[in-house]
Amino acid sequence: MSDEEQINRFNEWWNENGTSLLVAVGLAIAGIVGWNFYSDSRQQSIEASTALYAQYVDATAEAKEALAEQIKTEFPSTSVRSLVALAEAKKAADEGDLAAASQALIEARDAAPDALLAELAMIRLAKVQYAQGDAQSALQTLQGIRNAGYRSWALELTGDIYLAEGQTEQAYAAYSSAMDSLDGDTNRPLLEIKRDNAAPADGEFTVFAQPLDQALKRARETLATDEDAATAPEE
Repeated sequence: MSDEEQINRFNEWWNENGTSLLVAVGLAIAGIVGWNFYSDSRQQSIEASTALYAQYVDATAEAKEALAEQIKTEFPSTSVRSLVALAEAKKAADEGDLAAASQALIEARDAAPDALLAELAMIRLAKVQYAQGDAQSALQTLQGIRNAGYRSWALELTGDIYLAEGQTEQAYAAYSSAMDSLDGDTNRPLLEIKRDNAAPADGEFTVFAQPLDQALKRARETLATDEDAATAPEE
């Protein structure tokens, strides 16, 4: 084709496709610029939230409350927000305010941007729910834990609740599942003791009159008393 024919062909093609091409190029450039802006903004947000959380950790009890509110407002759905809620839950539990601890743990779960932090909050929430006398809610919370790193702990806690409720067969099944969920090199002697303690004897499951932790505590106290008696001087 002559130069003039080539120019005419190009003009025809441009009239049909030029606008679409410009739009596509513009969107590509905007996407690159937008992503870079988002990445820079996100990095700045992470640095700011981390610095604020460091202040929170080192702050006095009086200053913590204001910093916690600032974190909740400025960084609502972040790991830092979740960590603050976990700290508030522990403080409330230590003070005996289980309702406040439960609410803080729900906030920690909902604010967590990843499953690991969310499921840590869920394990603690289940403990508080059971302490409040709500075994059913505690068991339901534990059923929602899927992460391999927490699954064994969740199943062990499930077994503890069943055992305390007098449901030994379910406790044994939960403890056995917890053992099966362990990594090959992981050693959990207390979990093994719990499983063996709940195991059936002659095909029958025994209903324990007291939870395992209370039984272990009483056994330790008895052993200590026996040792004291054995070492006491004769009169």
